[in-house]
Amino acid sequence: MNQNLEKIFELESAEKYNEAYSEYQNLISENNADFETWKYYFFFLWSMLEDVNGLFKKDIDLRTELEYELKNGLKKYSEIAEFNFIAGYAISIFPYEFGDYEELEIKGKEMLKKAFELEQSNPIYKMVYLGSKSLNEKEQSLYKNACAESKLILKTKHNGKGLLNEYYNQVFNRE
Repeated sequence: MNQNLEKIFELESAEKYNEAYSEYQNLISENNADFETWKYYFFFLWSMLEDVNGLFKKDIDLRTELEYELKNGLKKYSEIAEFNFIAGYAISIFPYEFGDYEELEIKGKEMLKKAFELEQSNPIYKMVYLGSKSLNEKEQSLYKNACAESKLILKTKHNGKGLLNEYYNQVFNRE
């Protein structure tokens, strides 16, 4: 894991969002945002719009920056399962944050499906994809199995600090 990202995660966990934003800006200007940096930065922007209740006070248009990063991600990372999952999930939850509500709501669900198709062995992708649609009895059983299997991934891959890891453990830890 990038040492600069670890520092940012500490700032995020301490709710020092202005400082975290500045560190993201420094990191992005240094390495032109590889996917690892992009995903955490994108999620950070989305979280600043949705979850922090005024604790972020930078004078920027978060919605415009989030839309820019989505377009940037679509150009660079559209064949990466994790990109499709993170961006698709964010879009499907709050499509109005990204532009045309109706068009993007469909796009978000398509991206969740693509993430699952690209990496069918990932139980979190399977769980969220199945949870985004009406399920028959067989799919309901698959969904429950994916929920159980996701717990191990959450404990191993998403057990660290930072907004993205904290969100994963709060939202994707399902029964």
